[in-house]
Parts: sequence; structure tokens; C-alpha cells
Amino acid sequence: MIKAEIIPGRLLGALAILAVLSGCAGSPPVRYYTLTAPEQANGPASGPVSYAIDIAPVSVPAQADQPQLMLRSGSGELTAQYSDRWSAPLPNELRNALSIAMTRQLGVPDVRRLAPAPGLPVWRVQVDVQRFDASTAGPAVIDATWRVRPLQGSGAGLLCRSRVQVPVQMPPGGADLEPVVVAEQKAVAVLATAISSVVRSQAHHTADDSAVGNAAQCIR
Repeated sequence: MIKAEIIPGRLLGALAILAVLSGCAGSPPVRYYTLTAPEQANGPASGPVSYAIDIAPVSVPAQADQPQLMLRSGSGELTAQYSDRWSAPLPNELRNALSIAMTRQLGVPDVRRLAPAPGLPVWRVQVDVQRFDASTAGPAVIDATWRVRPLQGSGAGLLCRSRVQVPVQMPPGGADLEPVVVAEQKAVAVLATAISSVVRSQAHHTADDSAVGNAAQCIR
């Protein structure tokens, strides 16, 4: 006669935990990415600071504001990459990347990181991103409306719009999403350069719209 053994409740609980842990052990590791590009060796010449910038929190579309990288297919479908995530919420990643790139290009402080000296002119930058996506087939795309205006006084500044596209250089048969992230980093850098050009021209009281190039269209 075969005797049935009754397994105690505690042992059943332990076996259940082990089963869950064994399932997690087979999950792929999570990779975290940032939009801040690697630091460049060349920067603006050091000298006295005549103004500062204030980069406001960046707004992004809800479909892009996800912890995971969102890849777009040719039909417009968005797919979350659960093993590939941003190291911070996407609005924070964008604001931080723009701040680092612009302070590096302009050689001036961001007052949200460092309080300005009394009386130092400050230029506020507001960015509203309407589209932020990419696919392994490329390109990485940023559509954004942004405003540059003086924090002191009543000037309205400039309202501009940028559309940036950067090809994604995926190696043949590659599955790693690093090339997608690199393309998105470059797209953010192009946007930062366009905004920096307008800030520089406004801060120096020039009207050199050609400095913006094709990266932005502005109205006063």
C-alpha cells in the first residue's frame, strides 16, 4: 500500500517561493540607458559669464513617457521594451540632457543647478515635445516646440519649433538597442544646439537667425 504524505503548509510556501525565484532567474537582465551623451573634449572658451539659463521641466507625450524604451513599427504600433529602460523618468532625462549640453555649449550656468549672481540676466527655456520615438530601422525623431524668453522684464522672447531626425545605425543582425539610444542622444544634442543658438543671439542682442540653420523655425 502506498502511503500519501501530507506536506506541511510552511514547506508548501517555501516551495512556491523557490518556484517564483527560479522563474525570475531565467528573465533577461534589465539594461538602463540615459539621454545624456558622453562628454565632449571641446567646449566653449572660459571667460566671464554675462548671463545664465533656466531650463524648465520638459513635457513629453504620454505614450513616450514610459519607463521602458518604446519602439515604433512601420504601422505606427508602439512596443515597450521591458528589458531596456530609462535610468530616470523621460521628462527628467530630457531636461537633464538639454541642461548639460546647453551649459557645455554656452559656457553659462543653469540656475536650477546653481543660483545665479545677483543681477545676472537669466534666459528661460521651455520645451514641449510632441513626438519622441525611434525604431531599429530608424530614424530617431524629436518634434518639439520651445520658447526662449528673458526671465527679467516683460519680453516675450522667441517661440520656435524643431523637427530632428537622426538615422539609427543598427549592425546586421544586431538586437542590442544601444544604436537606438545613441541616435536619440544625437537628436537631443541637435535640439540643444538649436536652442543654444537662439539663446546666444538673444542674450547678445543680435538677430542672427542664420545661426539656427534648418534645426528650428522661430517667430517673435
